[in-house]
Amino acid sequence: MEFPFVTVIIPAYNEERYIRKCLEAWVNQDYPKDKYEILVYDGISTDRTAEIIKEFEKKYPGLVFYKVNPKRKQVFAFNIGIREAKGEYFIIFGAHAYPERDFLKKSVETFLEIKKKEPKLAGVGGKIVKLYENRLAKLVALIYSSPLSGASTFWYEEEKHFAKTVAFALYDKKIAAEIGGFDEDMLTGNDFEFNLRINKQGYKLFFNPEIKSYYFARSSWRGFLKQSFNYGAVKSMAIRKGYFSPLWLFPIGFLGFEFALPFVKALLWPFAGYWILMAGEGIRLALKTKNSDALVLPPIMFVFHNLISFGFMAGLLFGKKVFR
Repeated sequence: MEFPFVTVIIPAYNEERYIRKCLEAWVNQDYPKDKYEILVYDGISTDRTAEIIKEFEKKYPGLVFYKVNPKRKQVFAFNIGIREAKGEYFIIFGAHAYPERDFLKKSVETFLEIKKKEPKLAGVGGKIVKLYENRLAKLVALIYSSPLSGASTFWYEEEKHFAKTVAFALYDKKIAAEIGGFDEDMLTGNDFEFNLRINKQGYKLFFNPEIKSYYFARSSWRGFLKQSFNYGAVKSMAIRKGYFSPLWLFPIGFLGFEFALPFVKALLWPFAGYWILMAGEGIRLALKTKNSDALVLPPIMFVFHNLISFGFMAGLLFGKKVFR
């Protein structure tokens, strides 16, 4: 196999707990060291993040590069990284995660293999394995493991397939430049919008579960609440940008249903059905994951659905301001 040059772009802000693990995994990839580079964009961290990145830059000259992201938000790092990338392909990765040793090799192999059959291929992504720092993180991971969360398929699918969205993906740099890079209005959910635009332009994305990475799930209530709210806002921002899926209207229907519930007694039956469905999903996940915490999924999922719905409405009303 001829190894193409790949640029890995990692934005980081106050990630001293995770960045070392992330970079250790990247510098030890099963891929020729002269065929990839790791650009780490520090959003002016206030902890030891920059210091740790510079340690790796010194230890691995020509492989790891410390960069500054003056605008702090990761979407700006993505676009700077694409402009500065030497690779014909690039990977967007998170400092809050780390890749399997063969992540880069499998990403490239998958891309080149699928490209032979599908010339409109723009990117390939893999499966994210959730890691738990505490019980809350484990519960959050269970939520995203359920199709009822509305989460992307890379959280729970096990089969190779063409997908609408992929995470920690390897992209063709030329195609990314052609479609205009990442939308800087999307201060969060920018990879989601980027993937939507790829599809809208007629290009394809592919999911291969053999490409594995590990992600530390949110471990605080504040982080979970903020993430859930933003999850809804991202969908409404996508609508403001001209994208649409009937499923994205769920938040409006959900809030409308809750508002009407005290006034329309007939709605009590479908409301009871909702709770039965959530309970059934909790039992299914408990059996599948052998984690009894899934049995408390119904009330947590109810809070999750409400946060998504309020985030969706806020995004419709206030646009990107809701992300600040």
